Amino acid sequence: MERAVYLLIIIVALLSVSLTVPSHTYSPPYAGFFGSTINTYEKPPRWVGYVECTADTSSYYSYVVNWTLRYPHDYGVSEPGVFKTTILVRNWSRFFEEMPSGCHVLGRNSLDYDDKLYRASERLKNLTAGTPDYEKLEPFFGFASSPETPVNVTQVKITVFSTGMMKPVKLPFVITWLGVLIVGIAGALVSYRRSKSLLAVFLITVILSAIFFEEYIQMERKISGTAEAFNELLTLNSTSGWCTEIGGAQGDFSSRDDVTWFLKTVEENNATVSSVRWEDTVLRIHVKVNSSNYMRIIGAFKERGWETSVIDSEYLNALLEERHGTREINETLTTLEKYLPYLTPDERKAVEDYMANLNETLHQDRDQKNLCIAVFATNPEAIIPDYGGHSDFLAKFALVAVFVGLALGRRRGDETR
Repeated sequence: MERAVYLLIIIVALLSVSLTVPSHTYSPPYAGFFGSTINTYEKPPRWVGYVECTADTSSYYSYVVNWTLRYPHDYGVSEPGVFKTTILVRNWSRFFEEMPSGCHVLGRNSLDYDDKLYRASERLKNLTAGTPDYEKLEPFFGFASSPETPVNVTQVKITVFSTGMMKPVKLPFVITWLGVLIVGIAGALVSYRRSKSLLAVFLITVILSAIFFEEYIQMERKISGTAEAFNELLTLNSTSGWCTEIGGAQGDFSSRDDVTWFLKTVEENNATVSSVRWEDTVLRIHVKVNSSNYMRIIGAFKERGWETSVIDSEYLNALLEERHGTREINETLTTLEKYLPYLTPDERKAVEDYMANLNETLHQDRDQKNLCIAVFATNPEAIIPDYGGHSDFLAKFALVAVFVGLALGRRRGDETR
C-alpha cells in the first residue's frame, strides 16, 4: 500500500510542476549577418526611399528578408526580430508591385545635387593659377572636385520587424504526461489485487494521459499535413495578372490530398490559378473564373465544408455590363487612328496623347474585368495549439482523483495499524 501512495505522490509532483509551466513562449527570429553585394554608397542615387515591413511568423520574416537580399544590398544588420539593410532599386514601379504583404513605403524623395561649390573651386583655380595661393587652396580643390553624375536608381533603406509570434510549449507537457502514464500503469499493477479504489484512481490517470496524447498526436499530424500542403501550394504555377475578386473561400488544406482535390476541382470547372501571394499568416490564391462557372466552384468548396462568400449578383451584373464600354473604346481608338494623317503635327500630338491615356484605361479595365475567387490557405505557423491549457484542464481532474486516492490510502494505512 505504501508503494501505491508513493506513486500517487510522484503524480502529484509531476502535475503540480506542469501547472507552473507557461503555455506559450515568445521568441523573435534572428536573420543573421549578411555581407554586402555592392557598395550602395559608391555612386550618388537619384532617389532615396524608406520601407518598413512587419511579419507575424518566423517563416514569413525569413521570406521577406530573403526577398530584400535579392536586390543589390549593403551589409545586413540583424537583431532578434529586426533586420536592416540598404538596397538599390532600378525599377521602382516593379519593386512597388512586388513588395510582399506587410511592407509599406514610408517615403521616396529625389536628391538634389548642388554643384555651386564645384563651380566656385573652378573659378578660384583660374584666379589663383601660378600664385602661392593655389597651393594653399589645393585641399579645397580636392574636396570640391567635379561632382559625380547621380545614377538613376533608388537607394531604399529597409527595416523588417517581427512581432515575435508566440509559439506553443510542447516538451514539458509531453514529459509530464508520459511520466503520469508510466507511473499510472505501475500504480495499477501494484494495486490490482490490493485495492480496487486505488486501482480506479490509477486507471483515471492513465485515461487522462491517453486523452492528452490523443489530442497532441492529432494536432501534430494536422500541423505537419498543413505544412506539406502549404509548401506545395507555394509552388503552384500561375498565369499571373490582376483580377476582380467576386467570391472567397477559407480553404482547409490539411494534407496534400486537399491540394490535389482543389486543383482537380479548378481544372474540372475550366478555371485556372492566376496568382499565389503569401500574406504572412495566410496564402491568397486567385482562381480565375467567368460568369458561368464561378457558382459551380463556390458550390464545390461549400460541399467540401469550406467557408465561402460571393458578391451581390446585382453588382456582378453591373460589372459585366461594363464590357460594352470596352467595345466603344476600341471603336474610338480605331477611328482616331484612321484620321491621324489628316491632322496637323500639333493636333496629332494631342490626339496621340489622348489615345495613349485611353489605351491605359482600357488595359486597367481589362485587368479589373478578369473575375476570380480568392482562396485562403492558413500558414501552419499560424496554428498555435494550446497544449498548456489542455494539460492544465486534465491535470485538475487528475489531481482531484489522486488526492482522493491519497485519502483512501491514508485511511487504509490507519486501519492496518
